[in-house]
Amino acid sequence: MNIEESKPQRPVGRPRSNEVHSAILKATLELLADEGFDGMSIEAVAKRAGVGKTTIYRRWSSKKALVLDALKTLNTEVSVVDTGNFHEDATAFLHDTVRAYLRITNPQHVELSLKIIGELYERPDLFSTLYAQLFEPRNRQLELLIRRAQDRRELWHDLDATLIMDLIAGPIIVHALLSTVRLTPYTLDEVVTLTVDAALSGVGSQSQPTVP
Repeated sequence: MNIEESKPQRPVGRPRSNEVHSAILKATLELLADEGFDGMSIEAVAKRAGVGKTTIYRRWSSKKALVLDALKTLNTEVSVVDTGNFHEDATAFLHDTVRAYLRITNPQHVELSLKIIGELYERPDLFSTLYAQLFEPRNRQLELLIRRAQDRRELWHDLDATLIMDLIAGPIIVHALLSTVRLTPYTLDEVVTLTVDAALSGVGSQSQPTVP
């Protein structure tokens, strides 16, 4: 017997189950970004994914369950920086954040965020899932940079890390979600410098504070 003939053959024209699953989740995210939760439908997802509605309902009991699972597939790569200097760390972090959110590398993430933030009060569970997937990893990394700076006595230990995070990341996130103007490298450097310097102003960025 020919060895090649003994190998099981994959059915022609029939995608594997995991391929179908991925296609459905991808179509769901695309339609959610385009239409929002209320505007999208299971029928539209099925059509875009190239499957029947029954295929979707065998896997998910409702549109909401499908959307929640689709949001859980989102991910963001957060660069780990540790230059030993908070200004440089924060600058590198903000550059990475800008690349991720300012319609450069992940434009769909911005559209999804806009749609889900608009439905925050009606569907808080969708926002919670989006936040956990896209925003929380970056917040944890920024908090780590702040804690390290406090340990090095670049920042006062009694400063609220959350307040510093809001001051540093706030302008960038607001620009990412609300502005239609793409930052140039020059203006980006200005924004980064201003936000970082504002966080350091008056808290010992130029001289090491004496921390008890």
